[in-house]
Amino acid sequence: MTGKEQLQDILGLSSGVALDLYHAMEVISLDECMAIEADKINTAGFGAFFGSLQIILGRFLVLQVARMFERPGVRYQVRSIPTAIEVLHKQTDQLVIEERPALIRRLSRLGASAPEMESRSDADLTRLIATFFEHRLSASHPEGKRNARILRDLKTARNKWVAHPEAVHLEDLPKPTYAEIDTLVDFAKTFVAAIGIGYLGSPYDDDEGNFVISSDANRSTVCLRRLLQEAAVLPGAVS
Repeated sequence: MTGKEQLQDILGLSSGVALDLYHAMEVISLDECMAIEADKINTAGFGAFFGSLQIILGRFLVLQVARMFERPGVRYQVRSIPTAIEVLHKQTDQLVIEERPALIRRLSRLGASAPEMESRSDADLTRLIATFFEHRLSASHPEGKRNARILRDLKTARNKWVAHPEAVHLEDLPKPTYAEIDTLVDFAKTFVAAIGIGYLGSPYDDDEGNFVISSDANRSTVCLRRLLQEAAVLPGAVS
């Protein structure tokens, strides 16, 4: 496959990072709704069901976010952000930037220097972009220390608690908070948006940074609220 085809396969909505991102956003939206309405849900006698549902969704969220940041293995390839960064490094001279102004605008929102990017060739800019995102996931760089620590805690929880029933005390495991997981999800959004528009011509967000699939990811939450209204848990007419 060409570099562009590889990026499309890694990031695509059919089976790539964008799909994992969609599911993560969906879970976060549902969990926020249940947390906000917890008192009403408990008063109506549905606390046991929604409490169990939150546990299940929490485990799924750990799996989905960890998938997005899985490092490529020697024996097999994975669809993840580190794999996409690897493609950017390896295909530097082959990749063509299709939407340069849009790409630069998105990177500028992250603190990259627009004048520095505008003067570079496609190959030089691709090299800069790969290093830019790589540093923000690396514990050896000031920009990436926090992300690297959250990722380490997340993968520990995934490996020892969610994916494998390891005989450990759960209270001894590092547990990333929802706010910290949100940080990784936001990173994934910025990466997918920048690489999607720059190299694939796919607009995953608009120029204001609004992620296109956010409304789709919130549809389950809209349905949940309507269900709770039908059950008279929440006030308001069903629309």
